Amino acid sequence: MIRNDSRPGTTTLTPSALRRAAAALAVASLALAAGCAREAASDGDVGEDEQASICGATNDAQHVNAYGGDLGPSVDFVQTFKRPVGALEDTNADDSFKFCSGTLIANDLFLTAGHCVDGTTVGQFVSFDFELAANGASLLAQSHFRVSAVLEDSLGGLDYAILRLEGSPGATFGTAVVHTADPSRNDPITIIGHPQGEPKQIEAGTVARVSGSRITYGDLDTLGGNSGSGILDAQGRLVGVHTNGGCTLTGGTNSGMRISRIRSASSIL
Repeated sequence: MIRNDSRPGTTTLTPSALRRAAAALAVASLALAAGCAREAASDGDVGEDEQASICGATNDAQHVNAYGGDLGPSVDFVQTFKRPVGALEDTNADDSFKFCSGTLIANDLFLTAGHCVDGTTVGQFVSFDFELAANGASLLAQSHFRVSAVLEDSLGGLDYAILRLEGSPGATFGTAVVHTADPSRNDPITIIGHPQGEPKQIEAGTVARVSGSRITYGDLDTLGGNSGSGILDAQGRLVGVHTNGGCTLTGGTNSGMRISRIRSASSIL
């Protein structure tokens, strides 16, 4: 399994330094692999000929404001449900490094992956509207909200976390509905997030399997930085939290935590 955040597994650097080092490595990998990033697996290295988290030869993700509807979800769907999606970042500067994704589930509550959270999380920030404009030539103005508390982190051994943000970003960007049930096999799903800490992108596919604590996807590309992204059903409801890559050139699947399992562990949801 490949954790879809942007931090390598080492303790010799600070968390901020780790994320910046991972960003530099990602850039180098992009150059070496003609645009396809490689990551280190949480339980072993990905082979040099494999593309971690990309299902096949190409990454189908598209920037949200350039999306034309060809991946399945409508343009209106993406424009509506992109709004509560934010990127975790070290500081409240527009050029601060982004390292994980997540979704507002209340005016001041942000749902993300547990492995995106550590001892430095309180005092970091979440950026909203980190997106390329429709012409692709410029970034939208960002809004930054400070993390004031980690309310839940990996309860029940599940890879999720709920953060409290200062202010009420949900009053501006809206909130996602957390569904009460899991999706079924072959149901359409969408992930909107920040792969490799880049401006917000959308990718879509189907549910391949719902088993244990996990949802696995059929032909849905993710990259480091997508960790914590909400898994959306056809109505835009959260049915899971994306956590792991597993796709390669020759097979595998990407996956996340089931919403029913997260609900069973959480006292907030």
